[in-house]
Amino acid sequence: MMSRRVAFLRLMATGFVANHPRVGLGNGSRGKERLMRVQRLTSENPRTQGAARRAQYRRHSPAHLDTIADLVRRGLAARAASAPRTAVILGAGACTELPLHALARALDTILLVDLDLPGMERARAELPASLRPRVRAFPADLSGGVSQALAALLRAQPWDDLARLSGPPSAAPLDAAAACLEQCPVPDPPPIPGLIPASPTYGLVISSLLLTQLFSLPLLDVLDTLALHAPDAVDRREAHPRYRAAAQSFRRRVAHAHLSLLDALLAPGGAGLLITDVTGHLLPARTGPHAAPAPESLPVLPPDVLDLPRGLAAHFTLASPTRAWRWIVEPPRGETPGRAYDVSAAVFTKPGSAPAAS
Repeated sequence: MMSRRVAFLRLMATGFVANHPRVGLGNGSRGKERLMRVQRLTSENPRTQGAARRAQYRRHSPAHLDTIADLVRRGLAARAASAPRTAVILGAGACTELPLHALARALDTILLVDLDLPGMERARAELPASLRPRVRAFPADLSGGVSQALAALLRAQPWDDLARLSGPPSAAPLDAAAACLEQCPVPDPPPIPGLIPASPTYGLVISSLLLTQLFSLPLLDVLDTLALHAPDAVDRREAHPRYRAAAQSFRRRVAHAHLSLLDALLAPGGAGLLITDVTGHLLPARTGPHAAPAPESLPVLPPDVLDLPRGLAAHFTLASPTRAWRWIVEPPRGETPGRAYDVSAAVFTKPGSAPAAS
């Protein structure tokens, strides 16, 4: 049986940990059609988001909540006096980390955007009745349908023939997976009907721990497909030059399309806030077979995908220095390893925007 640590590192290599608090793993089986990862979010998010999870973070990772609250205050302060009193929160989910109450008090309207409509509705329900009319939920795939496009390409491949005719350890399944990633369209910016107006109208745009999910969920669909049809290829994919290059290019295209979406939504004089995980850590168990002297880590947002802050500064004007902190998702307990992420965030404005009101 695969150890918890090996499983963690195997999935980290895709750029995303399957038990990230915003998505569950879910296992398919041979002969059964699997749901895309994005299709599982709504059913799996309740156990990892919301008020109970927020209370856990308050106990074992208070700096995570406090830093995000401070960044939101800085984002509000960075807006010009002429900026619209509106906000859009991308990847809102249940607003586990975001101070939605404070935002609703400071602004006239807030649009929550996520695939998880029930989660957004739970976030809105936590507000006092007097503030709820200011918040609206808008379900949308913020990648612009990348998972669906990639899934169609994956379904078209003759996986069983590739695995049977070539035999292990053939590169044919990995070449096919790489070709799917190379051919997958990544719209830039993503076309999301009803979200992107003819002219930018939001005075505050927040991307909340979303960026790495946009490319990692579809990459996990590739991993699921390989595991189903060519399991011997799973551990060889990062050593396969074409697959590794295709996956990294895919991550890069999706990340930069997301920055274009932020730009398309941000009104002149407005401010943006990008919050993203950068590195994932497996915190060693305190006792038992998984005990170790130091965490094991892998990047989830490599610098050659998006180098922060330089990659953000190439599109926007940074309003303050980039912030970085450790987000403890689960502390280690006994023989169970813990999980954590290094997070990076920055407040930004559009080049040439009017200065913030003093």
